[in-house]
Amino acid sequence: LQEGVEVRVARIFNTFGPRMHMNDGRVVSNFILQALQGESLTVYGSGSQTRSFQYVSDLVNGLVVLMNNNVSSPVNVGNPEEHTILEFAKLIRGLVGSKSDILSLPEAQDDPQRRNPDISKAKLLLGWEPVVPLEEGLNKTIDYFRKELEYQANNQYIPKPKPAKTKKGRLRHT
Repeated sequence: LQEGVEVRVARIFNTFGPRMHMNDGRVVSNFILQALQGESLTVYGSGSQTRSFQYVSDLVNGLVVLMNNNVSSPVNVGNPEEHTILEFAKLIRGLVGSKSDILSLPEAQDDPQRRNPDISKAKLLLGWEPVVPLEEGLNKTIDYFRKELEYQANNQYIPKPKPAKTKKGRLRHT
């Protein structure tokens, strides 16, 4: 209780799903957009850095459970299932059915090697954990992006992914 107001704190980790901005510069939207447009999927650095992604409905459910609970200390809301960026690029390319190359670009500035939430507190205190499998969420997101691209092509606007700020280096195709 702070200033007479109940407080809940959620630490939200990488979330994706339909209606996310296609050119927001995030890895999910960049890879899907690149694969759908037949462009090279851009991986920064070796691609061995890991990320964990949760589908938007898992995030919403986690927030609802937290808000309806009396836990006032911070709670991580995310998916602890880790994938390397390179694995993720190959997965999205396969789900899209694309023959795009995977292009290695110089490592992004300040790119952490690992991002993975510890959700043990959410499981223990809230009985919450993510339930949507990665591929299921990705397929829904890919379908949304595909429809958006068709709509935007009819209106003469084609979004391009935003590049990351990189360290100096050479481009490599994988």
